[in-house]
Amino acid sequence: MRDDTMSHTEYLTVVGGGIDIPEVTELVTAAETAIDGTARSTESYLRMLIRSPDVDGDRSVVSARDAETGALAGFALFRDPEPHIESITMGWVHPSHRGKGLATALVRWGLETALDRIHTAPPEARVTNRCQASDADTAASEVFATLGYAPDRHDLEMERIFAGSIEVAPLPTGITVRNLSRAADIASVARVTTEAFKDHYGWVESSWDQTLEQWANYRSMDDWDDDLVFIAEAAGEPVGVLVGVRTHGARSDIGYIASLGVVRGWRRKGLARALLTLAFARYQARGMRGVALEVDADSLTGATRIYRGVGMEPVRSETAYLIELRPGIDLVKR
Repeated sequence: MRDDTMSHTEYLTVVGGGIDIPEVTELVTAAETAIDGTARSTESYLRMLIRSPDVDGDRSVVSARDAETGALAGFALFRDPEPHIESITMGWVHPSHRGKGLATALVRWGLETALDRIHTAPPEARVTNRCQASDADTAASEVFATLGYAPDRHDLEMERIFAGSIEVAPLPTGITVRNLSRAADIASVARVTTEAFKDHYGWVESSWDQTLEQWANYRSMDDWDDDLVFIAEAAGEPVGVLVGVRTHGARSDIGYIASLGVVRGWRRKGLARALLTLAFARYQARGMRGVALEVDADSLTGATRIYRGVGMEPVRSETAYLIELRPGIDLVKR
């Protein structure tokens, strides 16, 4: 990626509404497999991502093609969730086009897009742009450093491979658990995760309407399964949520826990452990070989310790990189 021959945004084309999802999936799968040995993204996930309410489908997606073959060489999207104070640039380069400066072009496009939209942020707020990459992708870290990004946080992918039957931990006294069973339950999921993740890195307070829209969009994925969503209630009020999806990308025999949140008043009572082991048992009953999730390695809530306590171990790591576009009051949880 040190070759800067394709580092200018004129090499990129705004896709607009004509996105070929299977073609994008083929590119992303190849890119992720080349770096980490397996693909974490599915066609269903990428379709959901592109349709996310914080992605402007007409202006926030770009691609680059091979000049000779016309094949997709690079793809990126720009996410700008309310209140527009920390945007996210996500991009992938096909393995056959790595080292040509295309990654630089994609990140620069994200930077230019973020700068163009600074005026939408609250006037007192610090404005930043964030990118994330696998720690195995050393070329990406070089690109970020060259463009002024600095490492900001680390994520771990953890997994447990099942050996023997799962012992389900007991629920705390006064707690009942049920699966998501109707569309209205998505509001309970949104409410608990919003409250629980206020303590987590990267949390930004968005409008309730956008929060609900994000969760409804997530539920539209083919990988979603209501029976893998567990809602813990105390006196009829939701206090904990675990959201699982069917598989972990290309690893069709590994389940994936997309989100786990417990509201502050019910932490350190064993609820997270009970929800995790319930999910493990459900996945095992479906014939899955194991389960994976991603976690903020520096979480102040002790999440990594909880996951190790139920037999999960780190298998991969990522780093979030941040660049400040305008100084001000930081409204993002750090």
